Amino acid sequence: MPKFPRLAVAAVATAGLTLALASQPVEAANRLTPAQARAILIRAAHHHGLNPNFVLAVSYWESGWNQAARSRTGAVGLMQVEPYTAAWAGPAFLHRRANLNNPVDNAELGAALLRSYLDQLHDPRLTLAAYYQGLTGVRRYGIYRSSRTYVDGIWKLRNQFQRSHLGG
Repeated sequence: MPKFPRLAVAAVATAGLTLALASQPVEAANRLTPAQARAILIRAAHHHGLNPNFVLAVSYWESGWNQAARSRTGAVGLMQVEPYTAAWAGPAFLHRRANLNNPVDNAELGAALLRSYLDQLHDPRLTLAAYYQGLTGVRRYGIYRSSRTYVDGIWKLRNQFQRSHLGG
């Protein structure tokens, strides 16, 4: 199948899923299939000019593509965004408050953060470190030793997804 029609079909399907999820209670939105999660993540990656495999890898490492995932620190959803990050990043990047319980908002905000870090740091590995340890820490100290497993693990996943053409 040519690339454009496949992308058009994916965009229409994702738009339909977005509308359907917006009308569902939070519990229903949290029960995404892996295919639905991937479609949302790929759309967010394209929207923010990122390699879809990069976003897919971050989300898989963070949540296993599970919108219902919650960390012990309070991070939420597919991209494991912290509520305090969403409080400033939603208005800054999405020009509105982000609902982290909505998988589309969650993916969009995570991708927007990655895009911002990549624009500032010009290095995908530093971008991953900033997503994990914070932008200030990366600027001051580079990648913390404690962040290496995170960065290397996501990078390996990204490469595996790239080889398998998972991101389209």
